[in-house]
Amino acid sequence: MLTPEERQAALQMARENGLTISELFRSKTLKNKLPRRVTRVAGQTYWELGKIGNNLNQIAKAINTTVLMGEPVVVDRGLLEQVKNLVKQVRREIADIDFNNDIQDEV
Repeated sequence: MLTPEERQAALQMARENGLTISELFRSKTLKNKLPRRVTRVAGQTYWELGKIGNNLNQIAKAINTTVLMGEPVVVDRGLLEQVKNLVKQVRREIADIDFNNDIQDEV
């Protein structure tokens, strides 16, 4: 049994997460995480960072090939690796963000 205020809060939480009240309560009582809603900006950023990472891999491969052919290459490999790692880190952080809080902040 819920008070009218509790029922309204549950309805709102269920709507915000695209769930029925039954699904919400099952999820909460079974200690499963609620599905995350991904903002369009976060999803697009995640996708674009993946493409940037692929481009960096292609650059690194071209540099390695040039080196194997005996051609001189002037590049800061440490810096290149740092950029690659930063891209991976940002992608992981985007994937781990609590998007529900972000959506409320955007509204």
